[in-house]
Amino acid sequence: MFAADRLILATAVALLCPWAAQAASLCERAVLPFRAMVAALKTEPGAQVLRDNGSVIEIEDPKRFIIWTLYKAHGDQPDAYICRRVVQEDGQVKIWMSAECVGRTLNCDGLIGRLLLEQNRATAPLRR
Repeated sequence: MFAADRLILATAVALLCPWAAQAASLCERAVLPFRAMVAALKTEPGAQVLRDNGSVIEIEDPKRFIIWTLYKAHGDQPDAYICRRVVQEDGQVKIWMSAECVGRTLNCDGLIGRLLLEQNRATAPLRR
């Protein structure tokens, strides 16, 4: 997609969604409601769905070296989005991770904390 096309698309989204101008961003993307966020990420060229069980969706964006993990709201837990971007910094390959929730901060902090704990447990054997 050309830069002009992206500008037109961004302008259309801003006009159609008055809250878009106030929306948080994550890895240079506006944070949208769950279904809209999933749809937008799936339309990226080369995007691949790695996992989709209805409540957790992981999408790889190989052009931008990003893996997205999106958690659908359930009970008192808000929608939560995690962006993991592979970068090269000081001659080393690193993963920058950032997260955003669409919901109450208290519930978001707890959810992201649990997700990080699960991720650390799952990747511990790889770090040894």
